[in-house]
Amino acid sequence: MELKSFQKLFQMTKVINSQFEMSEILQVFVDAIAGEITQADLVGFFLKQPDGTFQGYKGNKLPVDITELLIDPREDEFVRDILRNQASDYISDTSVDLRLDQSKRQLLKIKSILGIPVIVENDVFGLVFVHDFGKPMNITQEQMEVTEAFVNMASVAIRNIRMFEQRQLLMEKQQLLLDATKALSESLSVKDVLNTFFYYMRKASGSKDIGIHLYNEKEHTIEPYQLSSENVTVDEWKVKHREVKLTIENDRLLYEVITQKKSAAIEDVYADPRPNHKAFVSFDIRSIMVFPLVAKGSVYGVVAIPSIGKPRKYEASILEFCQSISDATATALSNAQHTETLDHSVNERSIELQHANFKLEGLVRELEHLNELKSDFIATLSHELRTPITAVKGSVDILSKGILGGLNDSQKDLLDIASKSIGRLLDQVNELLDFAKMENGKFELVYTEADFKEIIKESVTIVQSLINKKKLILVVESDAETDTVVSVDKQRILQILLNLLSNAIKFTPPMGVITIKTIFEETVLTVEVHDSGIGIPFEKQKNIFTKFYQANNQINGTGLGLAISKQLIELHGGRIWFESTEGQGSIFKFTLPKGRE
Repeated sequence: MELKSFQKLFQMTKVINSQFEMSEILQVFVDAIAGEITQADLVGFFLKQPDGTFQGYKGNKLPVDITELLIDPREDEFVRDILRNQASDYISDTSVDLRLDQSKRQLLKIKSILGIPVIVENDVFGLVFVHDFGKPMNITQEQMEVTEAFVNMASVAIRNIRMFEQRQLLMEKQQLLLDATKALSESLSVKDVLNTFFYYMRKASGSKDIGIHLYNEKEHTIEPYQLSSENVTVDEWKVKHREVKLTIENDRLLYEVITQKKSAAIEDVYADPRPNHKAFVSFDIRSIMVFPLVAKGSVYGVVAIPSIGKPRKYEASILEFCQSISDATATALSNAQHTETLDHSVNERSIELQHANFKLEGLVRELEHLNELKSDFIATLSHELRTPITAVKGSVDILSKGILGGLNDSQKDLLDIASKSIGRLLDQVNELLDFAKMENGKFELVYTEADFKEIIKESVTIVQSLINKKKLILVVESDAETDTVVSVDKQRILQILLNLLSNAIKFTPPMGVITIKTIFEETVLTVEVHDSGIGIPFEKQKNIFTKFYQANNQINGTGLGLAISKQLIELHGGRIWFESTEGQGSIFKFTLPKGRE
């Protein structure tokens, strides 16, 4: 090969390797062969198609549009020889060598022709044809060799570009998968998950027809769920599915996808016995990809991506990529469905609770009304009872004092019993009146400055006869040495002390001990009433301060004493509690602020 030819080859190689688009490289390629190497009239590059034909792609100049030319090896022996041998071939006289497709010979007025295969990774990527127009081509052996060398260099450039494009495509797929995974993880509702899935799956599959079906494990049926398509509406899609009624029993393809948890792709559905052909005829499906939706180890649905109206070939990389999108979607969709189901249940429960709450509010209002009626009734009844009781008490007192005449011992005993009974009844009426006032919020304290020691002394004096009668020992202890003055409602504090002392006397057996302790601190007074009585059973202790509750039903009373005492102490700003062990006595304690709050 002459130096000049090497220089041309080197220059053209630099030009080709400086280009990054295959279209540009092939245009430089055909122009260089025509103008710099062979000086031929016509140079054309034909690109191999999936069906084995060769479509016109680039040319230097032709009397027809090269992109409209199609070479079919089945009709062109010359091309078949080039493909079989994967080597250049030359026809010096097409009128003698008749292997060339005669229609192409006449169209382009080919007298002689050079054909060279473009081999990329051991496969024919395309074909280059060199010829003159209407005259024999005057080409030397050296020009043929340089052209072949140039084609080989172009093959290397094309291979590099394809590798670069594949790397770019892989990076784009990885980025798309990352974007899809991130978007799906941020999609909280079923609607958002579906919109995100369809958007990314269209990009991944290159298809606009994508359907999601749910698998009913109990019935073995495949139910249409959601669709993204430009060929059919969701309603039409679901109607057709109901007509076909797909199950894993009548569709072997779906059976394999669901039971084996693996994707499948069929380029010709009618040449494959597994799919339900009735369903594919209904939807005019020629090819299909199917992917399982797997969440928590179970298949709960499938994704179907059909090719409508025409067949499609599937590359393994497309299948793998779409499966990755389906895997990411399965978890997101399952979680969103579960969340929305829980939300729906919570909403239903909330509505039920709201209705129940309305009913409770109505009951509360009714109970409040009944409570008001009860308090009013108690107050009215107490007032009505108080007047005749007071009159009876006055009459008994007059008789007891002998104002109306002397009485014998039996009469005096009867009047004494009557007087005590009337006193107890009057105390109970007063308790009911106090309770009614507290319930209606009409109760007010009357504060005065009082010596607490004097209040205790007065309470002891009142119960002293009961203490003596039952032969009890009453002890009063106080840590105060100087100021024992407090600001309280004296009569109510006396009422509380009398209530606690009366209870202690009732529940303490003869010869028992009752102790009153007072502890004066800087701002707080603590009072304790100890008894050595029968104590309070544990199961009854929680109800001790409940209105109308009596720990011992054999003891007469209203059951309001402790409840009223608690309210009175709390109105003063203090608190009351107790400690008790059955059979060992009780200690009731309460605190009062020394000054008025």
